[in-house]
Amino acid sequence: MKAVVIHECGPSDVLTYEDIDPPKIGPGEILINLKTVGLNHFDLDVRGDISGYLQLKLPHILGVEGAGVVAEVGSGVSAFSVGDRVMPQLTTSSGQCRRQICNCALGMDNICEDFDKLGVTRWGTYAEYVKVSEPNVIRIPDGLSDLDAAATQVAMATAWELVVTKGKVKQGEDVVVNAAGSGVGSAAIQIAALAGARVIATAGSDDKLDRARQLGASEVINYTNQSIVDEVMKMTDGRGADVVIECVGGNILQQSLSALCLNGRLSTAGAHAGEKVEIDMIEFFRKQLTMTSTHFAPVSTNQMVLKLVKEGKLRPVIEKILPLKEMKAAHDLLASRRFFGKVVLEV
Repeated sequence: MKAVVIHECGPSDVLTYEDIDPPKIGPGEILINLKTVGLNHFDLDVRGDISGYLQLKLPHILGVEGAGVVAEVGSGVSAFSVGDRVMPQLTTSSGQCRRQICNCALGMDNICEDFDKLGVTRWGTYAEYVKVSEPNVIRIPDGLSDLDAAATQVAMATAWELVVTKGKVKQGEDVVVNAAGSGVGSAAIQIAALAGARVIATAGSDDKLDRARQLGASEVINYTNQSIVDEVMKMTDGRGADVVIECVGGNILQQSLSALCLNGRLSTAGAHAGEKVEIDMIEFFRKQLTMTSTHFAPVSTNQMVLKLVKEGKLRPVIEKILPLKEMKAAHDLLASRRFFGKVVLEV
């Protein structure tokens, strides 16, 4: 099969487009013939060996997101047949375990204590074929394109967890969405607006903020030349925001906590601008703030957002579509941050 392979960690030059034997499936496993691949900043971290995971077994195929059709099923597989349109779940859980409290059984398969991670501990989606166990396959609704499916899992499902499941955004609330130009940010704007909130989008360029308004943001802040705290206080008559959706970290996280109102909530899923952040705990408990987080999203959330995208209630924002063999250019674009939404590749 054709695949983008790395034989060592490093810059985008380590990505090579080559022929490699497809994975062989065993009992309970499914082979997916991928049609599209979604790109994520997490892929850059794994490629550069800065993801915090154990050392990769090389050669390796990156990629946590994609969409395609079932090419082959192993013995014991009953829920899927050859030809079904599907996508792999990036956090590959065991489905069941012998622990006293099994997160998978509680619907939290995204934090299974025994899971692997697609594109990290096992070969990922930068290829014509990917192997996945049956509990970690998601059915694509009829009428939804492969491009939209591949752009939905990480960004849209993670954003739903941040805004609805963890952030508990309600109608009429003021919600700040940081990094509006990212895949998660562009999705969170839509989801918060769908929930009936007034969305205040932040980004590092006016162009990204203009596009954030088109997605449903009512107010915008350019955090390269404006203070998030000062601007949010002006927009809320000194009260502060009810919720902040935060995927940046560093100083942006600190500003976000200060921009919250009494009993405000901060929901986070990223920290590329600074993973270790000093927090003023006196302000935190005096304001009765809540900070929560999510590690991607469970299968059930992915299924729900795919349905909402099919119905036209949510729309993945795709910045650029490239062929799989141009993965280096795709990685360079993502690293430049000169994009809005998602970068998707066709296999």
